[in-house]
Amino acid sequence: MIDRGSLRFRLTLGYTLGGFALFSVLGLLLLAVAFVYATRPLAISTARTVRDVEAAVAAASPGESVDALQRRIAARENRNEVVVAPLSDLAMRQARKGLPGGEIDIGAIFGISPNFIPVRDAGFVVFPRREDVDATLRALYIGAVLVLALALWLATLLARVFTRETLRPLLTVTAELNRFAHGDFAPRPLEVASGTEFGALAAAYNAAAGSVSEAFGERRRVEEQIRQFVAEAGHELRTPLTVVAGYVEVLRRGGFDDIELRRGALSALTAEIKRMRTLVERLMTLARLDRVLDEESEVIDVRSIIKQAVDSFAVIARTSIDLEATGELLVLGSPADLYEAVANLIENALKYGDGAPVSVRANLAGRSVVIRVCDGGPGIAEVDRGRIFERFYRGSDRGAIAGSGLGLSIAAKAAQRLGGDVWLEDYRAGSTTFTLEVPKLEGLSVLESPR
Repeated sequence: MIDRGSLRFRLTLGYTLGGFALFSVLGLLLLAVAFVYATRPLAISTARTVRDVEAAVAAASPGESVDALQRRIAARENRNEVVVAPLSDLAMRQARKGLPGGEIDIGAIFGISPNFIPVRDAGFVVFPRREDVDATLRALYIGAVLVLALALWLATLLARVFTRETLRPLLTVTAELNRFAHGDFAPRPLEVASGTEFGALAAAYNAAAGSVSEAFGERRRVEEQIRQFVAEAGHELRTPLTVVAGYVEVLRRGGFDDIELRRGALSALTAEIKRMRTLVERLMTLARLDRVLDEESEVIDVRSIIKQAVDSFAVIARTSIDLEATGELLVLGSPADLYEAVANLIENALKYGDGAPVSVRANLAGRSVVIRVCDGGPGIAEVDRGRIFERFYRGSDRGAIAGSGLGLSIAAKAAQRLGGDVWLEDYRAGSTTFTLEVPKLEGLSVLESPR
């Protein structure tokens, strides 16, 4: 059933009517030309008869009656009809409108019209034979019907073609959206002539398809990261849990009565529990940093955050931590994120610096606040430089140093949330340096910053 309100129906109807009007006009014009050529012999014959009648009238003797003259002319003429009509001038003028006794206006059809030759008080009317005129008109009517039928058929056929081509971009977009609905998000850009409404639709679809594809690509990437994260976290937690389960089983089987065994088991259990707690805390920190930034940003005095981190590690560090901060160090973001970034860099330097002093330097560099954490440790091997910021990755020369491999990952993620970045600036032994760069806050001084 055809939906008369659909765009397809309206376009088809419009194209059909327009095409029918165009083809009808062209067809009727061609038919008129054909009719002129078809009736030309008839018109020539009528004109010849008129000339013959006029010549006969001119040559008639004054004593010859009109009836006798008509009979003489009719005896010679068999191509056309000659009628004697005793008509007045007024009646003659009125009779010029059509054939006697008929409703067909022959005078308006391509020069085929009655011709009047006055004879004394009457006149001769010369016109083609009625059967010839009727045959010609029947051919004209049949031709007109065929032309209109052909015009309608061509208009309908071409209307379908034009409608299909007009709606092709819309149908293509619909098909692509259906493909999206069935889970296929591969982008397939549409090419449509610009400058039209369908061109704008195709451009909007291409932009939307690209965004959807990127969004789902990002989703797949995040899902893969989550799967990898869970797998790696499970692997890291499995080792301490296995150790804990082993010592618990030893104690359950009687090891609790052995003082040395009990002391060693409890010491190992304490260490493994502490390791698991640290790992869980770091995982929770990463989970917080991975969330969409929903915390309200605030003005941060970088010097106070760095000092807080340095003071936290100074009481437990086996070496000195030197702090130097110069300039108006203000950034915009979350203080917790900045603290995590700086604290993890300091912890990494203390853990792998082989007991060498650690220095923390903060200063302005252009439109950024730059924080450098340097240690005098053994440096970073080439094999580790490209992966040190990966989650759970631990250096090849870490030895017996305990760790989770999450510290630098947390620092990198925190820097990213602050709109900055962190990288390994110097990997040489004795001068290993990690650099944290965050955009500085313009137009505000420390004295003006909120407390």
